Amino acid sequence: MKRYAFKYVAELTRRGVIHRPIAHVYLQSKGGGWFLFYPYVDSGADVSLFTRSDAELLNLELGEGQYRPIMGIGKVMLPTYIHKTRMKIGDLQFDANVAFANSDEVPRHIGRETIFKKFKITFDEAKLQTVFETYE
Repeated sequence: MKRYAFKYVAELTRRGVIHRPIAHVYLQSKGGGWFLFYPYVDSGADVSLFTRSDAELLNLELGEGQYRPIMGIGKVMLPTYIHKTRMKIGDLQFDANVAFANSDEVPRHIGRETIFKKFKITFDEAKLQTVFETYE
């Protein structure tokens, strides 16, 4: 079993500083290069979500993915396209279904589909860190 701990990120909001759980996630481009992202870890999200610019960075043609509108907070429908994308968290590499929004105005996050089956994830509020532990 391997363990990876990621410090929460502090964000300034209208109500003051909020600490949000993140992870260090690499996505592989069509050319084989790896790109590092710091998405929120969202146990309420079904699918991982990245931006249109992220798809472009990874050399993905947004519209070639499977169209899948997702509904977020406030029942707002967001058009997205699912791409099977090579992902790496720590040393573990795997294929994940990732939704890429037709917008750059969305926060990146990783959701339960694929990822939560590969790791035991702990939100350690006392230490302000998210801990990913492999099952292998």
